[in-house]
Amino acid sequence: MKILSKINLSPFLRDVILTGITSVLVVISLIFVTRFLAMGLGPEGFGAFALARRLVSFILPFSTLSLGIALTRYLAISEDNTTRSGYFIAAAVIIVCTSMLILLFGYAGHDRLTILIFHDLRYIDLFHATLVMIVGYGVYEIIYAYYRGIQRIDIANLWQIVVMAIFPLLIAYVYGRQNGEVSVIFLMGLAAFLCLVPSAVLVKKAPLKSPASVLNPMGDLMRYGVPRAPGGLALYGMLVIGPLIAPYIGTLKDAGYLVIGQSVLRVTETFVVAFGLVALPKVTQLFSEGKIEFLKERINDIIAMILHVGIFASVQLFLLSHEIVVVWLGEEYLPAVPVVKVLIVASCPYLGYVMLRSIIDAVEVRAVNTLNLLIALVIATILSVSLGYSGLGIVGIALGIMIGFFFLGVSSAGFLVKKYSITLVNMHLVPVLLVNIMFTLGTLLLKLYVARYFHSFGMLAVMLVIELVFFALYLWFLDRRRIQWIQEFKIRLFHT
Repeated sequence: MKILSKINLSPFLRDVILTGITSVLVVISLIFVTRFLAMGLGPEGFGAFALARRLVSFILPFSTLSLGIALTRYLAISEDNTTRSGYFIAAAVIIVCTSMLILLFGYAGHDRLTILIFHDLRYIDLFHATLVMIVGYGVYEIIYAYYRGIQRIDIANLWQIVVMAIFPLLIAYVYGRQNGEVSVIFLMGLAAFLCLVPSAVLVKKAPLKSPASVLNPMGDLMRYGVPRAPGGLALYGMLVIGPLIAPYIGTLKDAGYLVIGQSVLRVTETFVVAFGLVALPKVTQLFSEGKIEFLKERINDIIAMILHVGIFASVQLFLLSHEIVVVWLGEEYLPAVPVVKVLIVASCPYLGYVMLRSIIDAVEVRAVNTLNLLIALVIATILSVSLGYSGLGIVGIALGIMIGFFFLGVSSAGFLVKKYSITLVNMHLVPVLLVNIMFTLGTLLLKLYVARYFHSFGMLAVMLVIELVFFALYLWFLDRRRIQWIQEFKIRLFHT
C-alpha cells in the first residue's frame, strides 16, 4: 500500500495505460461479438459476415489513404488552431472524395462485385451494407486521428470504445440471429457515422483564412499518406498468405491451424499497440522541437525493452504453447501446436515492429514501413511456398511467415539504429540471456511437478501464476542491473 500511494503516473504513461485498457476492452468485445454472431447467424451467415469484415479491412487503407497516420503526425507539429483546423478539413475533404468514388464504383458494379466477393448475387444487400461500413469507418478514423494528434488521448479512447466495442456488442447481441448479417454490418457501419457530430462542430468552428489554408495541408497529407497505403495491404498479405496456400500443400484444417497461430500474435499485439498509438504524436512533437538527443536515448530504451521483455515472453509462451492450445481450443486442435510454437518465436520481432512503426512514421516522411512490409511480404511468400513444398508442410509455411516477421522487426530496429547511430553495447544481452536460460529451466521443471497434480485449465492457471512471479523476478533482476529503460519507467511511474 505504501508503494501504491507513491504512484503518480506521468502524462505519457497514463495515456499508454488508458489506451492499453481501451484496446483490451475492444478485444473482449470482439470475443463476445464473434460468439454472438457465430451462434446466431450460423456457419454460412457468419462466414458472409467475416468475409465482409475482411473486405473492409482490405479496402480501408486505400479508402482513407492512410490519413489516420498522416493527420495525427501533422496535427502534433501544428503550432496554432488555424493550422490544425486546416489539416482536419483537408483530411475531411479527402475522405469525402474517396468515399464518393468508392460508393460510385461499388454501386456501378455491384452485381459483378457481389458475385466476385461473395460468389452469390443474393448477398448484394450485404455488399451495399459493406460499402456503408467502409465509408463510416473512414469517418471514424479521421476523428480518432484528430484527437490523437492534439494529444487528447482520453477522447480518442472514448470514441474507440463507443464505435469499436459498445455498439458492435449491442448490435451483435440484438441482431445476431439467422440471416441478420446485413443488418449487423449496416448498423455497425452506421454507428461509425456518429463521428460526424464532432466533425461538424470542428468544421463549423474552424478559423480558416483562405483556400490555401486547406489546399497546402491537403498536399502534405497526400504526400505523406498515399505512399503508406500499400503498407496496410502488405501487412494484411503477410497474415493471409499462409492460410491461402495451406490448402494447396495440405488441407483446409492446416489453414485453420495457421490462423490459430497468427491469432496468438494478434492477441499479444493488444498489450503493446497502445504504445504506438500514444507515441506517434508525442515523438513527432519531440522531433519537430529538435530534441534529437533525448529522442535518441528513448529509442535506445525502447529497443532494449523490446529485446529484454520479448525474449522472456517468447520463450515462456513457447514452453506453455501446448497447454494454451488445449485450454483455449480443446485437444482436437493439438495438431496446431507445432505451428503455434513456430509463430510464437516471431512474436518478439513482430511486437518490435508494432512498437517501432509509429516512431519511424514520426521521424521519417518517407514510407519506410511500407518498404519494409513489402520486402517482408515477398520473403514470407517465397519461403512459405518453398519450405511448404519441401516436405515440411504446414510447419514450413509457418517458418516462412516467421522469417518474414523477423525481417520486419530487425529492419525496423535497424533503420532507427542507423538513423540515430544507436549503440547496442548497453543492452546487457549476455546476463539477460543467462537469466532467461535459468527461467527456462525453472519453467520446465515446475511443469513436470505441476503436471502431477493438475491438468488442462488447472495446470495452465498455476503455471500462469508462476510466470507472473518469474516476470516480477526478471524485472527485479533488470532493475538491479540498472537497466536504463527500467529506470526511466520508474521515473514515469512515480512522476512528480
